[in-house]
Amino acid sequence: MKNVQDGVRKRQALLFSAAITLICLTLWVFFLHQNRLSQVSNGMSEMITRMIIVFNDNELIADATGVRFEQLRNGNRCGEMSDFRRLDNGSWAINGDKTRLNPALGTLISRSASQDGRCMYAAAEFIRHKINELNPGEFNVHRYIIARDAEWLYWFAPEDSTLFSFSDSSMAKDPAAFFTPPVSFYDRVLQKNVRIKASSATDFYSDKITGGRAYSIVSYIYDLSGEDVSSHIVGYLLYDHSQKELRRELTNAFAGALPPGLMVSLYNQSTRESVCLTESCSWLRPQVTRQISSRYAFRYALPLYLLAIRDPAASVAIVLSPLLFLLIAFFLRKRLNLHDIKTYTDPLTGCFTRKIMEFIRNRQDEYSVVILMDCNKFKAINDTWGHGVGDRALQIIARQMMLNVRSEKDLVIRTGGDEFVILLNQTPLAEAKSIAGRVAERIVDSDFTAGGAKIPLSVSWGVSLFQGDLDETIQLADADMYRMKHELHEGDEARRAASAKKSPAGGDGAKTH
Repeated sequence: MKNVQDGVRKRQALLFSAAITLICLTLWVFFLHQNRLSQVSNGMSEMITRMIIVFNDNELIADATGVRFEQLRNGNRCGEMSDFRRLDNGSWAINGDKTRLNPALGTLISRSASQDGRCMYAAAEFIRHKINELNPGEFNVHRYIIARDAEWLYWFAPEDSTLFSFSDSSMAKDPAAFFTPPVSFYDRVLQKNVRIKASSATDFYSDKITGGRAYSIVSYIYDLSGEDVSSHIVGYLLYDHSQKELRRELTNAFAGALPPGLMVSLYNQSTRESVCLTESCSWLRPQVTRQISSRYAFRYALPLYLLAIRDPAASVAIVLSPLLFLLIAFFLRKRLNLHDIKTYTDPLTGCFTRKIMEFIRNRQDEYSVVILMDCNKFKAINDTWGHGVGDRALQIIARQMMLNVRSEKDLVIRTGGDEFVILLNQTPLAEAKSIAGRVAERIVDSDFTAGGAKIPLSVSWGVSLFQGDLDETIQLADADMYRMKHELHEGDEARRAASAKKSPAGGDGAKTH
């Protein structure tokens, strides 16, 4: 039999399922977001560490180059000036012929064939060789030295020199516009705060080598031969951080895989310019700022909506959420219906109990006819055969009622000990009376025995159309049923009277006997 509250329970199950699914999905995405933020924090820490290592390496290379420069110049071991070759643009170069570059050597381009330029080339080549020997592949980066007066430039990677010309280089025209005033030698060496030391980085500029935005970290090469070395600078050692290279370093910091939706930009705190290192930097609050020097900081964010869209774990959860919703709804609906069965179903007969009546009163317009049925002489069955037999009798009667109504539309309710109410959905009165008569006939025809004896079963019934109120309609059906009981009683009395008229002779005979 259909659960009378199935529609309500369905709506309740859908509502609660939606709430539970939303809560579960929200908690999962939030947990995933926090987990990814933790990974982002670790990755950005690794990125900053990598950049500090580069800066420290640059400082060490600058110091080593300065020492070697003075050793060679003081020892007159800088090499032959004949190594310079005149270029078409009027400048001079060592390993600067674009058509015949030797990748095993660095390149120096100079405005003139100067001795200091030759000494710096020899010193830089020595350091280049040593570092490449100790750290193979170290020079697959854009690192170069520019003289303090921009008289010459030296490239560790010779292919970078092919894109350079004194005529169109803003840095070569005015180095002071790119570099902050240097600190004294001993102040720089003894300064432990890397962020302060790294303030010598340039602002952003358009890199001709990579074609993107870039900035350079700057380390000073000091002249260590004089009595006062605090401000005597030979040149600047630069390491280019291009947008492309920073993106690669960022990816490496995250072990080759950036979290989906991560936004990272390098921010210049003095010029307020940003260079985006991910595919998009349309910032959303909140964002995190991680300072790497007195001039530069990383700004990054992991917007929740981008994580939900792009993260595979979040996307799978969102895709599967409808399935979760349906499963929860099915489970809840089943549990609620089971609860209703326990609450509203009579365990003896399987009919609804009178507890369901209150619910029906709120939707009585769905029903058109009430049938009231009452078991005849049920007390006699209990008194004669016991309550166990009486329970079996009720089960047979209830079963016939439920078999002869529509399980998806009609309701059978046990309202009392042997009283039943049948609610018929959208049924004409004549058809309702036919159903009631058929049920009564099937009950009479039931083969019900106890102790080897057949026990007759019968019901009285009454039918009434809905009158707008359930209780009123039941009363009318009850009055109709009692008219049937009265007629049945009068029939029994007439039969007893007719039987009494035939028995006097037999009775008198018995008495005289």
